Amino acid sequence: MAVTHPLPILISSAGPNILLERVPLSGASGTSAYNEDWLQDLLYKHPESLPVAEINPSYAGLIPICREMLTPAGPIDVLYATREGRLAVLEAKLWRNPEARRKVIGQILDYAKELSHWTYETLDAAVRAARRRDQGTARSLFEIVREQHAELDEAQFIDSVSRSLRRGDLLLLIAGDGIRENVGAITNFIEDHGTLHFTFGLIEMAIYRMPDGMHLVQPRVLAHSEVIRRIVVDVRGGQLDEADMESEDDETGSMPRPDLEQQRLKFSAFWKEWMEKFPLDDQSQPIKKPTTWTNQFFDMPKGSKSRVAAVVAEKGGQAGVYMGFPRDPEGDRIYAALLEEQAAVNEAIGQPLKWYTTDNWQGVAIWREFGDQMLTSRRAEVQAWLGDVVNRFVNTFRPRIESLLRDE
Repeated sequence: MAVTHPLPILISSAGPNILLERVPLSGASGTSAYNEDWLQDLLYKHPESLPVAEINPSYAGLIPICREMLTPAGPIDVLYATREGRLAVLEAKLWRNPEARRKVIGQILDYAKELSHWTYETLDAAVRAARRRDQGTARSLFEIVREQHAELDEAQFIDSVSRSLRRGDLLLLIAGDGIRENVGAITNFIEDHGTLHFTFGLIEMAIYRMPDGMHLVQPRVLAHSEVIRRIVVDVRGGQLDEADMESEDDETGSMPRPDLEQQRLKFSAFWKEWMEKFPLDDQSQPIKKPTTWTNQFFDMPKGSKSRVAAVVAEKGGQAGVYMGFPRDPEGDRIYAALLEEQAAVNEAIGQPLKWYTTDNWQGVAIWREFGDQMLTSRRAEVQAWLGDVVNRFVNTFRPRIESLLRDE
């Protein structure tokens, strides 16, 4: 997954502009001024620098809990928690050791597996022990979080943390420099932990030398959001993604958070209004209730492990419709058969489709740019386009998939 980022420019009002120089942290030219302990300490003291909202916005507002928390799988570099009782695990890695590149992803997944067997009391004891070793005084998990949120209810917080542990509902972060791990290799690790509900993110730490001798640190999500979503889909067995994870949280009684609740109400109203305005031609198509997130799903015939999804990517100013199949014998068979009818399918949809295949997923998608007013001034336009395209997807793919299932 080769990634090349442009260099930042320092604008000067009194002289020439300066193109900042990247400080290598690994390889033959890597500086010894920074090591993994330095990176770990930086991200422990400044969790606000981690772009977690780009990966999963429900983890925004991370609170540092402890460093080097011992588990049977090894010490966790940094543990964070949110006010809502969600947990995040971070591994800080500078890729000077080629062996680390192959092991770190499996290592952080082992941490998640261990934590999924813990109770709140086990976690709290480990937090106290880690704080005592690191800072000389033991403090409980609840006390640390309540320091920033005085209104926090202890019983509700403990219930939420216990639920996150039981479900393996964690945010797993690897932060480092020079991460070039192939996405296929990442998903191979993830498939072995399919019973957990975690979200996974790779964050690159880019450091630039400033003219005054100081350094600029720029953390950034290394993978495109579609890759992150596809990883989450694979983790959940081929069908669930971020939108489903959010709706499940509603049902489990997660602690209220005003900003997320506002987002959920906004999307729920959008999808409810959309489905009322643009009913499908196929009255036999199962209809789900309006979701509270960015995707609205329509299940394809049972046995195909596929569904059509309408998406409003508000942050990117895009709307889209896609349908995918897992990379298994049945999914491969159905997708190959549809590819044989590619010309007829493209004509039936009437808009340019992107046919794609990855290590674990395959399908078709179509996207359209609407800009930053897609849910306000362009709302009717977005809904009309989605209504037309989803209707075409259902009319085109559902009978074909049903026929292919009958043939099997």
